[in-house]
Parts: sequence; structure tokens; C-alpha cells
Amino acid sequence: MKRLYKAGVVGTSGLVGNELVQLLTRGDLPLQELRLFDSMDQAGEQIDYQGESLQVKPVSADYYRELDLIFFTAHPMVSRDLAEAAAQAGAIVIDASRSFRLQKDVPLVVAEINSGELRKSKEAGLIIASPGPAAIGLSLALRPLERELGLKRVLAVALYGSTSGGRLGFEEHQSQTVAIFNNQEFEVDQFPRQTAFNIFPQVGEFVGESTQEELDIEQEVKKVLSLPKLKISASCAQVPVFAGISVFVCLETRKSCELSSFREIIGSQPGLKIMDEPGQGIYPDILTSLKVDQVLVGRLKPDPLSTSGFQFWLNIDNLRKGSALNMLQIAQKLVEQELL
Repeated sequence: MKRLYKAGVVGTSGLVGNELVQLLTRGDLPLQELRLFDSMDQAGEQIDYQGESLQVKPVSADYYRELDLIFFTAHPMVSRDLAEAAAQAGAIVIDASRSFRLQKDVPLVVAEINSGELRKSKEAGLIIASPGPAAIGLSLALRPLERELGLKRVLAVALYGSTSGGRLGFEEHQSQTVAIFNNQEFEVDQFPRQTAFNIFPQVGEFVGESTQEELDIEQEVKKVLSLPKLKISASCAQVPVFAGISVFVCLETRKSCELSSFREIIGSQPGLKIMDEPGQGIYPDILTSLKVDQVLVGRLKPDPLSTSGFQFWLNIDNLRKGSALNMLQIAQKLVEQELL
């Protein structure tokens, strides 16, 4: 008889937490019980789940009691404090924040790439980290290329919608847009600049000449692919769209190949879908990628500046494939590997 598990979600009022509950409703994970947790301000809210109405509970001192698995979709500081306590009590934690991603003994997992790392969760206090959305998309695209051709260098330019700033960032973008159309004043609080009708090259705080998000992408991709010496450079900008992430990639491979072979290699990666008939108007964009379970890749072409270089665009739903779905897929891998 198939075992059923007790799971919890911490941070259900956030966009990723809400997306995760929607995905869990599909029944892809064998659950006996699902508990929802958030701050005192959000406690008491009702969320639909498989025809039921589940009440969001406040995070108490022993919230993790009897839970086999806990998904953390909350602020990094919340994850840091609460996840470790849950893990020490014996629950397996899957965390979407940056709190544990680069911690040496914590597996950083993209389900289709390195689920073998999950066994390390038993040695790391039962915490598993999910990478940032851009790093997930890049890792899925780069993995088959490294395997078949080898990677010499990678340049990535990532464009972020306002949901990268969470629910408050999304709502601020909405209110700014309405205010501008009505010739009204508006606040700039969640981002360093106005997001409505604006583009600015800052995602995250500055750390030297880079931003934290740029550094995170570079280090997370290296960790997921087990390529600590990979030459990768990331640059990020906030753009005036509400959701999704679009990434331009220019790379150089160690082996040369024709564009047709390059397309076939990158398209062989599970979790990734090629949309590359630009003459027929078939290529990915942010809207196309929303609510889609794959990373979408298109506009593949040779790089005219290199004999072994290629360029392409990828799009990923930062809330779904870039966060909630990867967490769910990690949980499914834990079940498959009998680690829960």
C-alpha cells in the first residue's frame, strides 16, 4: 500500500506559496494531510485545496510536529530561523529562499538535473534548497550543452518582472501603473526605482560592482552543474512586466557543431521545450511561459563573434517552474528514492 505523507507550507500568503498550493491540488504528491502556515497577520485566511477550505495557521513553536515534509516559501530570514528547527526535529525541508542555497553541505537541486544530491539531505540536517528561477532556467539549458560539447564561457542577461519582488512588489507595480494613467502621485518603496514603464539595471542589493542576484545566479549555476570553474557572467535588469523572467544567453562551447545539432542537444533536456521557428512567429516570450511547466527556449543562432559560439533566449515562469514546481518535483524525487 502506497504511503501517504503529512506536509506543510510556510508562507502561503506569498505568490510562490500560493502557486505551490495550487500545484499540490493536482494530487501529484501522495499526501494524507496538508497544513498551511503564515504570520499572525495572515493566520485565519481560508485557502481552497482539493475541494476543501484549509485555514492558514500561525507559525507556533512546534508547528512542525508530525510533519514529514515542509515547503518554505517565506522570506529568507524566516526560513533561516524556522527551517533549521524543523529539520532538527526530523522533517525534511525544501526551501525556496536564498538562505541555504550556497551553504556547502546543503543540496541545491534542480529536479531534472541533480536529484542524486538528495541523499545528502540526510547528512545536512534534512534541508534541501531550490535555486533561484533564473539559475533553474540556465541550468536546464546549459546541462546538455556541457555534457555533449563542453562550455568555455557563458554570458547571461536576465530581465525580471515585478513578481520577483513578491506580492508587495507586484502590487506596487500595479498601483504605479494605475497612478500614471490617472496622473496621480505614487510611491516607490519595494524596488530601488519606479517599475512601471521603466527599466533599470538593478535586481537585489549592490555587492561591489555586481548585484546580489547576479552573484547568486553565477554561483548557483556552478553548484547545480558541479562546475566550480565555469566561466559565467550574469547581468540583471528590472523590466516593466508583471511576471516571468526572460534571459538572453551568449555562450561558447569547447567543441564546434552545426546549429541543427546544437538545437537537438539543448532540446534533449527534460524540463525544457524548444520554440524556434522565428520565421513562422514561433519563439518564446514572457506571456507564453506563464503557467507552463517547462523552460521555453528559442531564437537560437550562431554567435558571429565566435566559431563555436551560440545565442538564444529562454523564458521561465518565476513562480511556477522557477520556484513552486521545482519544489514539488524535488518532493516527488524524495518519494521515488524512498528518502521521505
